[in-house]
Amino acid sequence: MKTQSLLFVKYILSSCLIASTSLVCFSQSRGVDWIHGLGGNSSSLQEVATFYQSNRPILLPSRNSYPTGDGISSMATMVQTYTGGANRIGIGHSMGGAAIRHVTLGNNIHWSGVVTMASPLRGAQIAASGYNGTNAAFINNGINRMMAGPGVGAGSAPPLYAGLGLKLDPVSGLLGEIFSQSIAGKVNDILMSSFGLTGQTATDLSPGSAYQNSKVGLSASVPKILIWGNESYPILWRTVGTYAKDNSADDDGVNKASQIANQYNLIANGEEAASWVNLPLHGFHQMRKNKWQEGKNWINTDSNTGWRQVIGATWVETVNGTYWENTCSEEYYYTYCDTQPDPAQCRSYCILTYPTAYNIYHDIPSDGVVTQESATNQGGAWQGFSQQAFGNINHGEFKRINRIQDTMNWVFDGGNNSSVFRIHN
Repeated sequence: MKTQSLLFVKYILSSCLIASTSLVCFSQSRGVDWIHGLGGNSSSLQEVATFYQSNRPILLPSRNSYPTGDGISSMATMVQTYTGGANRIGIGHSMGGAAIRHVTLGNNIHWSGVVTMASPLRGAQIAASGYNGTNAAFINNGINRMMAGPGVGAGSAPPLYAGLGLKLDPVSGLLGEIFSQSIAGKVNDILMSSFGLTGQTATDLSPGSAYQNSKVGLSASVPKILIWGNESYPILWRTVGTYAKDNSADDDGVNKASQIANQYNLIANGEEAASWVNLPLHGFHQMRKNKWQEGKNWINTDSNTGWRQVIGATWVETVNGTYWENTCSEEYYYTYCDTQPDPAQCRSYCILTYPTAYNIYHDIPSDGVVTQESATNQGGAWQGFSQQAFGNINHGEFKRINRIQDTMNWVFDGGNNSSVFRIHN
């Protein structure tokens, strides 16, 4: 009987070992350090952390507030002080992931594994755009296009001159007052401040900065999962919707933009009708219609293209080159020149060279703030398993459990079949 019991126990243990990859037998617990991103604090990832604290055997989770305005090194120093240890993993969103990389480059065993979510590992073009004029040009273009219709009036209404309002309400912070020219000079600062992109942090996160160049060739052997987001069109208004206020949805921004575009289109249609009712003023009403359509088109299309340029998700690369033309006959070029002391020099008189240029259009996925290339450290040595977040998700939605749950479940179920990340009852 004793022998049978021992055999039974041995069978159970061997079965559990075989089944452990499917999480049948053994509970796996470990600690998690949740590290917030730009402009964040200990509450930024609270929703996600609280959910998993209740649903997974996480030991002693940490959520602290770290400085994000003094550069990546400064944040990483504090992260290293308050996190890490045996059987713990570090999970960082946005700049938090960049701080995680910085820590591991100095101490490869600080965590047993790390996860970065939408982290600008090769920098964030939005940081550079705040200083090189790209962002200001985007803002001012939006103001001009949206004020084009109000500036000429509609129907019997007089023109609405710049500075009298026309604000996109209740969206705040990111593009809260983009349509009032009275704040055109400061709206760029408002936009940058929404993501904490000021001072040394903006310098460090600019692609090609001294900080970025110092880290691109460095690596660490700690297991890594690099998660990136791919938001769907219209990417600008979905991002605005998420950042507008606490607990707002990306569709809120889309709906608000659609309402404004529809209003502009309604007025444009009214001017179209008026142009045919009042033929002597046909041209005048057509002009006003076109002005209102400028605003509609900016909302529906051009704003998204402009924003993607701001964050570096789309750009046009101009390549300069030359082409040549042979102006001589074949008889001269071959037969005659072959008889000359220097055939190559003879032929050179036949060739005319012209400068030319062509464009290469780049279009890469992004979460509305950070591109896939940066979030996966493309071209960098610090590499891990790259995983797109499940579903279309923007930068701010990594902090929302209803948007990130499927992805984090995958991570805590073992991710890329690695027991390092497995946390399971």
